Amino acid sequence: MAALTPDEFRSSIDLEKRKFHMKSYFESSFYRQYRSANMALRTLGRSPRVLSLGAGGAFVEEIVQKHLDASVFVVDFAETLAIESDLYGNFAGMFAGDISAPDWVSPLESVDAVFWFDNIEHLRIDPTRILRKLRSALSENGQIFITTDNFARLRNILKLIFNRSIVALPKDLFAEVDFEHEYVHRREYTRPELEACLREAGLKLAEVEMLWQSPSESLKKLPFRSFEYLFPRFRPHMLIRAQKAEQDVRLTTG
Repeated sequence: MAALTPDEFRSSIDLEKRKFHMKSYFESSFYRQYRSANMALRTLGRSPRVLSLGAGGAFVEEIVQKHLDASVFVVDFAETLAIESDLYGNFAGMFAGDISAPDWVSPLESVDAVFWFDNIEHLRIDPTRILRKLRSALSENGQIFITTDNFARLRNILKLIFNRSIVALPKDLFAEVDFEHEYVHRREYTRPELEACLREAGLKLAEVEMLWQSPSESLKKLPFRSFEYLFPRFRPHMLIRAQKAEQDVRLTTG
């Protein structure tokens, strides 16, 4: 399918359905949501089965449902499912669960896509364990889409130079992984680290895009944006698409 313009993407989202991830969140993460949606539209076929882990505001999920006639299934904390019941109730199914629990397994088999958007950094277990479970749930040509912060971003490097921490406070970092603490970033990753996790799970990186959350920047942060424009590896966010390793996939970068 042809890419959506930013205006087409924005007009496809019904913000009134959302209780938890409101308009402010959508605007602050607009560019990441937009680029993720277009990657999914470009690489998925018609009527895919999509499993979304920690769907949150489910912006990309709504796009693929409307434009690809996707069957979307959501996995999230029971509290989130209750809060967003109006939104998730329009999808094909909901499953309460903690994907970091040792006994968690995918509730579905033969899914064409797994959406794991801005969630992997909230876990305090090796994501390779979850990726292995997801690989076994993929269809023959299934794909996994991941977005997460780039731990090696320029802004983290500068924080360290000025003696500022780049991880959560101990009271948050070592708290339980639950709905109450779902905002905490337990462990962020560099691109090579995620590539290694994918390989260990029997997956292969098919495409990666280093990007920003927002299409614009405040005036005082424009110098950061200029440097990041010239050197994409230092951009704040990563969008990754992976497939089963045995497939012959040509790596592309953006």
